[in-house]
Amino acid sequence: MNTSTPINLQQYTAWNETLDSTISSNVFLLYISLGTSVTEAAFALTVNIWLTRYQRSLTGTGPTIHERIRQRHEAYTGLMEWRLPILIEILPLVALFALALFATFIRYFISSLTQDFIFTFPIK
Repeated sequence: MNTSTPINLQQYTAWNETLDSTISSNVFLLYISLGTSVTEAAFALTVNIWLTRYQRSLTGTGPTIHERIRQRHEAYTGLMEWRLPILIEILPLVALFALALFATFIRYFISSLTQDFIFTFPIK
């Protein structure tokens, strides 16, 4: 580049609406992925605590054997009412969904970087 050639700064500083929508959709995908992952981890932790307490209720000592049986049956009935086995089976699917959202974010982010590089830096 010659020192006497003026630089057109407007081509580098102009706001690109397509870039704005691309960034917005990328950030949306990233936050949805993050939110899904955090929710899934919190739910898995809750299930872990619930099952630990259930195991403790099986081995706990109560006043009588009948009282322990009644407590165990109440805990088991509660687990079945909440359909805990099905919820536990869903946890890996939710984690895969969050991973797919994150992979989609990475794909669009990289493609937007290459498009921005090609279109905003013209070769003269």
